[in-house]
Amino acid sequence: MEKSFIKFFEDSIKQNWDLPAFTDYQGTTLTYADVARKIEKIHIIFEKTGIHKGDKIALIGKNSSTWAVAFIATVSYGAVLVPILQD
Repeated sequence: MEKSFIKFFEDSIKQNWDLPAFTDYQGTTLTYADVARKIEKIHIIFEKTGIHKGDKIALIGKNSSTWAVAFIATVSYGAVLVPILQD
């Protein structure tokens, strides 16, 4: 059985809706539901700003739950993620 990378995220979110997904060190915890809502908001921002599938999105920042959400949102939107080291 073949599944896409994005399908794994989608299935995980649906199956674990109320469970913790990401936690920042000594910080907040996001549930899968929180992650899904944040991804949806980022997708809306991409759409409203004219970003299309295949466009490149630069992502810079510390390792954090926010970075992970931005990564998943960009990849699932169909854009190309270009990570930039913060150092």
